[in-house]
Amino acid sequence: MVKALRAAQAGGPEVLEWADVEVGDPGPGEVRLRHSAIGVNFIDTYHREGIYPGSSFPRVLGVEGAGAVIAVGDGVSGVKQGDRVCYPLAPGSYCEERVIRADLLVPVPDGVSDDEAAAAITKGITVHHLFTRVRPINSGDWVLFHAAAGGVGLFACQWAKHIGAKLIGTVSTDAKAKLATSLGAAHIIDYTKEDFVARVKEITGGHGVAAVYDGVGGDNPKKSAACLATYGTLCTFGAASGPSTLSIDDLPQSVLYTKGSIATLLGRLDEARASAAAFFDLVAKGAMKIEVNHSYALKDGAQAHIDLQGRKTTGSIILKP
Repeated sequence: MVKALRAAQAGGPEVLEWADVEVGDPGPGEVRLRHSAIGVNFIDTYHREGIYPGSSFPRVLGVEGAGAVIAVGDGVSGVKQGDRVCYPLAPGSYCEERVIRADLLVPVPDGVSDDEAAAAITKGITVHHLFTRVRPINSGDWVLFHAAAGGVGLFACQWAKHIGAKLIGTVSTDAKAKLATSLGAAHIIDYTKEDFVARVKEITGGHGVAAVYDGVGGDNPKKSAACLATYGTLCTFGAASGPSTLSIDDLPQSVLYTKGSIATLLGRLDEARASAAAFFDLVAKGAMKIEVNHSYALKDGAQAHIDLQGRKTTGSIILKP
């Protein structure tokens, strides 16, 4: 038996319980992994709340982690006992140990700690997916990225700077503004003090942006759409403030709308591995800094959820078994 943090039922952070769970031997194509660090993502709160159809409880939350392989099942190649690995997109990471498909694992490069890998792998491939596949951006493009000081947002700031795009980020505090600016945002808008639509138009000389990346949801995508240049693209990829109220009639003329999700990569593992490789390559080159700004004991994961949903965090969050 090992310890895990699981949601007993759908609900708020109070439904999380510290429980004993059984972990068996790895089957064909699987390994058993001992976690050293576990990443926290906003999608974990959606799973806890039972937002997605077919959600079942009790369930161990989390989708990413890092650690060491401690047992290998039949037919596994490319990974062996003792290897340092990380993974994205595999529900059930809030635990001390787990069994996982070997083909989901990504080697942790030398020079990257397990804490950094666990904190960054899902967010890193998210930005790569958004910026290269969902709506590719190029040098010189103006883009708007909401929650620029969050886990995904800080990687977006750095990636945009690396490729020569000009990123306008929205934040809610002066401290978050300074952090996003220090990591590459060209302009920052405090949405609690300014109308971000008006400011975007002012910053871009009235033209608007080539792309908006909106993980906020609620009424925000309607305003985001108003920031687009002609033939610009609105990309929604999350709903931190609830489901989007956007309708097709809210879109300006001659713009595009797309819905980004790295869940797409579950059926395209070659793309997932390519995204991970591209991200870690930028980390190795010093073009991407991993900000692990918050660490909690695994058993205290409920507090991590409270702080994340209360917008009290910046950068990445990890849990330590």
